[in-house]
Amino acid sequence: MDFDAEQLALRDSVRAFLTSDGYSWDRLAGELGLTALAVPEEGGGFGATLFEAGIALEEAGAALLSAPLLSTTVAALALDPADPALAGLAAGTTIGAVAFGATFSDGLLHGRVEHVLDGDVADLFVVAAGDDLYAVEASQVTVTVMPTLDTTRGQAALVFDSVPARPAGPGRASHALDLLRAALAAESIGVARAALDITIEHLRTRQQFGVPLATFQALRHRVADLYVELEQATSTARHALRVAGTEEFPVAAALAKLAATEAAYTVTREAIQLLGGIGFTWEHPAHRYLKRAAANHALAGAPHTLRRFLLAYV
Repeated sequence: MDFDAEQLALRDSVRAFLTSDGYSWDRLAGELGLTALAVPEEGGGFGATLFEAGIALEEAGAALLSAPLLSTTVAALALDPADPALAGLAAGTTIGAVAFGATFSDGLLHGRVEHVLDGDVADLFVVAAGDDLYAVEASQVTVTVMPTLDTTRGQAALVFDSVPARPAGPGRASHALDLLRAALAAESIGVARAALDITIEHLRTRQQFGVPLATFQALRHRVADLYVELEQATSTARHALRVAGTEEFPVAAALAKLAATEAAYTVTREAIQLLGGIGFTWEHPAHRYLKRAAANHALAGAPHTLRRFLLAYV
């Protein structure tokens, strides 16, 4: 799962951009072109793969990016490649979000869908109803901002009250869910990595009894266990990104989402304990990493849902 030279350059560029001052959505989409990264060239994108998009999402997770990169990326890749909305999503001039659980009849969408990631800022909703996807402008939908644990990124409840919608991906609803799971897995790896890095740096510099905390064997063992769990989850997540577009992808994406979000939740929770008193303060970012990990853990299938799904393939 090593990166090649171009992928390393992409990672370093995104990391430098997201850790600099003054980055914005316009610069993220226009200057770096991250929203266009995995979109086919005929759709206005760069024609890279989901693996490259995952590299960007890992770094976004590490930076706790609050911009709607993940949701817009998933919305763009879920659409039929010939859909007219694709160019706007690739350029970042249209913010997309995906929603699951509506119904469609007589050309109209019906129902209520909750916990739509970035639904509070989306311009276009890609809505799964049955096996198919439909596109609808946000102005046609009743959008209610939902309170969430993760204050770095919004969620919304959508009400489709006989809303006209156009077909945007026949038979692609399950693929959209697979994409969302793989994207959340990639982002969660970045969240866990950043939280673990912060924790390790604290243990190396904070002293107790005149020596760094990192010299205490019990703490070293706890960090080693977290590192192993994160490495296993990283391999699982990156494998899922590699096999996008194959028959293996649905299972790989579900397994990646399960492994990566479980690892992120474990690492961020343990990080607060290992950081000691400072980890419980509002000023320290540890609680924000835990909240992002907890939100990702619940989205697109809770662990018991994913395990039941995976058992069907055993």
